[in-house]
Amino acid sequence: MIATRAPTSRPEPFIPEPLWRAQLYVCSALALIYLGWLLVFWPGVLGEDSAAILMEVDQPDAFRSGKSVVWYFLVRVAYGLTHQVEWAVGLAMLLCAFFLARPLAWFWCARRRILFGFLFVFVAAAPHMVYFAGSLYPDALFAAASTALLFEIGLMLRQRHARWSSVAFIAIAMPFALFVRPNGVLFLLPLLVSLFFVPKAMRVPLAAVIGFWCVLVAGVTQWHKSTSQDALDSLVLFETAHLLQPRAMNDLWQQMPDMNDPWVLRAPKLSPRTMEILFAHTTREKIVAYSDPVYWDMLIFHPEGPQLGAIPMAQRKELAREFLRYNLWHNLPEVVASRVNVFLSAALAQGGFPALDYSKVVLPRTNATSQMRRFALDKAERALRFLHKTSYRARWLLWTPFVGIALIGWCLWRGVQQRDTAALVVAGAAAIQLLAIVAFASAGEYRYLLPFFTLPLALGPLLATRAQRESVAKVTRGTVHHNAL
Repeated sequence: MIATRAPTSRPEPFIPEPLWRAQLYVCSALALIYLGWLLVFWPGVLGEDSAAILMEVDQPDAFRSGKSVVWYFLVRVAYGLTHQVEWAVGLAMLLCAFFLARPLAWFWCARRRILFGFLFVFVAAAPHMVYFAGSLYPDALFAAASTALLFEIGLMLRQRHARWSSVAFIAIAMPFALFVRPNGVLFLLPLLVSLFFVPKAMRVPLAAVIGFWCVLVAGVTQWHKSTSQDALDSLVLFETAHLLQPRAMNDLWQQMPDMNDPWVLRAPKLSPRTMEILFAHTTREKIVAYSDPVYWDMLIFHPEGPQLGAIPMAQRKELAREFLRYNLWHNLPEVVASRVNVFLSAALAQGGFPALDYSKVVLPRTNATSQMRRFALDKAERALRFLHKTSYRARWLLWTPFVGIALIGWCLWRGVQQRDTAALVVAGAAAIQLLAIVAFASAGEYRYLLPFFTLPLALGPLLATRAQRESVAKVTRGTVHHNAL
C-alpha cells in the first residue's frame, strides 16, 4: 500500500493577523462616513427619547428619562460638560464605528473580500445604520457593541483561548452590549460560558473584567436610580388593554345566548380583579380609544389618554399576576397574534422614525447650545436625504433583520450537527435575545431588531471557518482514498 500524504492546504487561523491593523483602517473609513453624515445633519437626529435623556442630564434631580444608567452617563459626559448635543452624537457614532470595524477586519484579513465589501456597504455603512448611529438613541450603539461582543466570544470559544486584545476589547464593549439597553443583560450568559473554555491564565483577567462592570453598573444604578420600564409590566398593560377591545361575535352571543350551550363561552375574557383595577383608574371607553395594535405609548404617555403607567405599582403587580394566572390562558390566540403583529411591524419597519429636522423641536426644550445645520452643506444634505428616502422605500429588503435571524437557525443547526460549541453559544445567545423581544416588546419599533441586522458580522466568521474546515476534511479523505488505490 502506498503511504498516504496529507494535503498541503490548511484551514486559516480563526484570528488572522494582523487583525488590529485592518481594524484601524476599517474603523477610520467608517468614522469618516459617520462623521461626514453628522457634519451634514448637524447636530444629529433628535427624537422624543433624545429629548428625555437630554432633559435628565439638564435636571438630574427632577427628571428621569427611563433610559439605562450607562446611556445616561455616556450622554452626561459628552453633552453635560459642553451642552452641545453633537459631542454626544459624535461619540456614539465613533463607538459604533470602532465596534463594527472589528468583525469587518476579520473578513478582510481572512481574504473574504466579497463578503467584506458586501457587509461594509450594506450593513455597517448602510444609510439607515448611519441614520440610527447619528441619532441620540442607544439602539445603534447597542447593536454594534452586542455584535462585536458576540464576535469576540466566538473567537475565544473557537480557539479555546483568549488573547489580551480580546479581553481589552470585551472590556470596552461590555458596558454598551450588556447595560446600555435593559435586554442586553441576556448577553451576560455567553460571557460567563466563555470562562469555562479559556485557559486558566486568561480566565482571571476575563472574569475580573466581567465582575468589574457588573459591580460598577449595579453600584451606579443604586446611586442614580433609573426608571427603566419593566418588560413584564409593559407587556401586561399593553396586552390587557388590547383584550378590552369589543368583539362583534361576543356581543352577538350575549344578545342570543341560546346559540351556544350554557357552559360554552360563559367565562369572562378578563378576570374580575383585572376589571376592578382598570376601571377604578379610568374608563373602558378611554382605554379602547387610545389602544394601538403595535404601540403602547398612547396608553401611557398621552396627556388625555388613560395613563395606565400612573396605576400604583402594587396594583400593577396584581395585574401581572392576573394576566399570568387567568387573562393570558383565556385569550392565548389573541395574545399570540398580537405578539406576531408587533414583531412583524418592527421587522418590516412599519413604525415611525424621528424626522431628520426634528432636532429644531427638541433643542429649545433643553439647555443645549447646539446650532442647526451649522455648516450649511445644502447640496450634500439633498443628496443624503434622497439616499435615505430611497433606502426607506426598499426597507423590506435593505433593512431586513431576517438575514441575521436565518443565520441564527443555520448556526444552531450546524452547531448541533458538528458539536460546535462556539456556534451553539453565540447563536443560542442571539436566539434567546430574539425570543425575549418577540415575547415582551410593547412597541413595533424597528430599532429593537437592529442587532439582528448587524448579526451577520458575528455569525459569518463562525460559519465561514466551519465550512472551510469541512472542505479541507473532504480533500483529506479524497487524497487518502486516491493514495490507497
